[in-house]
Amino acid sequence: MQSLADVLKVDRKALHYHVKDRQSLFELLARHTFSQRLLQTRVNDASDWKDACRIYGRDLAESASGLAELLDYLWFGDLMNDLPLEPVESMFAHLSAAGFTDEDAIRLMTALSTLCLGHARDLAQAHKEVAQTRRHLLQSVLSAQADCTFPNLERIASLGVDTYSSEQLTFSVELLIEGASEKLGRTRKR
Repeated sequence: MQSLADVLKVDRKALHYHVKDRQSLFELLARHTFSQRLLQTRVNDASDWKDACRIYGRDLAESASGLAELLDYLWFGDLMNDLPLEPVESMFAHLSAAGFTDEDAIRLMTALSTLCLGHARDLAQAHKEVAQTRRHLLQSVLSAQADCTFPNLERIASLGVDTYSSEQLTFSVELLIEGASEKLGRTRKR
């Protein structure tokens, strides 16, 4: 805190008036950086709700994963005060125009946000501890099971599918879009 006060050329007490401790400083920095990154999204340019979900989801995940170590200090509940509302408003406009009910739009946005922020956290964790990735953990557990065989899990573990890649995020978002499309279709038939 003293180093930051020195850089800002303010008294440490003045800094403490706005930021109580190191944890609070990192949280503030994480929220600000995330919001500034997400503000750059081009969700307004989406051609339809599906494209909007793809753009917003990718940008949300990239905004969070771009924080690197600061991601540990980003909590969505705290973020609401700093979240740029323009992209969220645009998302709800796309979903409303497509025919989603307000409740379904809220649930879809929650699922999309949870999915993308979870992906960013998984990616950050994988970068911190490569030995703790899903594949490595499964291989470790399987090798400890000398008295049993699990052919399906052994086959899956040997494939080396990278569940931390952009391909995984794309797969997950597309799966969410397909489910939402089905839900929208059922709603329209009523």
